[in-house]
Amino acid sequence: MAYKILSLNIGHPAPMEWNGKSIVSSMKKESVPGPLVVHRDSIDGNTFAQPQFHGALHSVLYAFGMKSALEFAKVLGRATYEPGATGETLTLDELDEFDVSVGDIFRFGSVLAQATYPRIPCGKVNFRMQHERGQKAMQECGRSGVYFQILEPGKIALGDRGERIERAKETLLVSDVYRYIVKNETPPAEFVERAKRNGCLPKRQLEKWNA
Repeated sequence: MAYKILSLNIGHPAPMEWNGKSIVSSMKKESVPGPLVVHRDSIDGNTFAQPQFHGALHSVLYAFGMKSALEFAKVLGRATYEPGATGETLTLDELDEFDVSVGDIFRFGSVLAQATYPRIPCGKVNFRMQHERGQKAMQECGRSGVYFQILEPGKIALGDRGERIERAKETLLVSDVYRYIVKNETPPAEFVERAKRNGCLPKRQLEKWNA
């Protein structure tokens, strides 16, 4: 299956105001003509307010499918979604969290990237969406996009296509990982063992499940 690249998005930390409060976040990305210049540890022109939590090696690239984004928006009573609105650097026509496994390998343009983790929404989503249920809506609908680590740096341009070129050796659906994390549940032992065999989930998450 080929994935159409709809938008390339980058940004820097900036204030966001909502409900009488102000925070600094890099969640709002601006669409750019591109190409995205992607390194193993960063994307040119893209920085984070809290680099200790965002933009780590396992989450350099963040992709969100428009079909998933529209499902999220629908929960908030909205019919449209602005590319980059919740922080993704790559907006695709489709990227199904219920089909993608941690460990799947994709090529976007000349970049080789491996799925590692679901995006876990924090309370800043409320600020970005200007809605008190922003975070909860993204948690409940199970649609939040996918983080990738970079196996081969390169460039991603509008007009390039995305393609899954290899499936994980041990299936660990992004949607399943997401469900356990947002519900703050420890998965069954079989799932944890499968995650270990998969080998691509961030170490800190495995440590939490083994605690």
